Amino acid sequence: MAYTIEQRIFAIHQNQLSAGNLIIAHESGNPNNVGENSLENEISYMQRNWQNAFVSHWVGGGGRIVQIAQTGKVQWGVGPKANGYAYAQVELARTNKKETFAKDYLAYVWLLQQLASEADIPCTLNTGASVHDLGIKTHSWVSKNIGGTTHTDPDGYLAGWGISLAQFKKDVESGFSALPATASRQTGTYLLHRVVKGDTLWSLARKHGTTINALKQWNQTQSDVIVIGQLLKVKKL
Repeated sequence: MAYTIEQRIFAIHQNQLSAGNLIIAHESGNPNNVGENSLENEISYMQRNWQNAFVSHWVGGGGRIVQIAQTGKVQWGVGPKANGYAYAQVELARTNKKETFAKDYLAYVWLLQQLASEADIPCTLNTGASVHDLGIKTHSWVSKNIGGTTHTDPDGYLAGWGISLAQFKKDVESGFSALPATASRQTGTYLLHRVVKGDTLWSLARKHGTTINALKQWNQTQSDVIVIGQLLKVKKL
C-alpha cells in the first residue's frame, strides 16, 4: 500500500548534515495525548516549540503521514551526536485505540522503508554501533550506542501493543531494501520492482512472465491501480 505524505513544512532554518546515514524511528512518549486529535496536538506543539526539538515526519491519526521539516537537513530530535547524521526522523503519535494503532503502525513502517529507499541507505534496523553504520535506527539505539540522549523510544510503546523489537525489525526489513527510483533488485524469494511512469500491472505481468492475479496475490491487494514509487513483488524466485 502506498500512502500520501501531507506537506506542512515549517518555516524554519535547517543546517546541512554531516552525512545522511540514518533514519531515526521515534514515538511521542506522551501518555497524556492519546485521543482522536493526538497527531494534530503533537504537530501543533512541535510547531510552537521547534526551537527545542523537531523532526521531519509525524505518523498517527489512523495512518496519516505529515511532513513538517525538510529531509536531508539537520533536525533536532535525537541528540547532538546523531542529529547531523539523520537524513530523516519519524515520530509516531500515541493512541489508545487498537484499530488506530494498527493503521498507524503500517504507515510508520512504510514510511521508514520509503525514506531509507529515498536516502539510498539499507533498510535494516539497529545494525552496527556508530553514526557511520547506515540504516534505520531507533532512538533507543542512539542512546545506547552514540549517546547525547537518554530516550528509549519507540520500544516501550510498540511493546505495549504487542510489537517486540524483534518483530519491529522483521517488519522493517521484510523484503524491502534501498532501491533507486527506477531499479529492480532481488530480495528474499521475490524480484522487487519500483513502479515508474507508464507501468501497469498488465505490463509488469507480461514483462516478468506472470499474471495480474499473481501480482495482486503477492502484493496483497485487490486493486488494479499502482502508483509511481511503489515497490511491488513482480516475480517469485
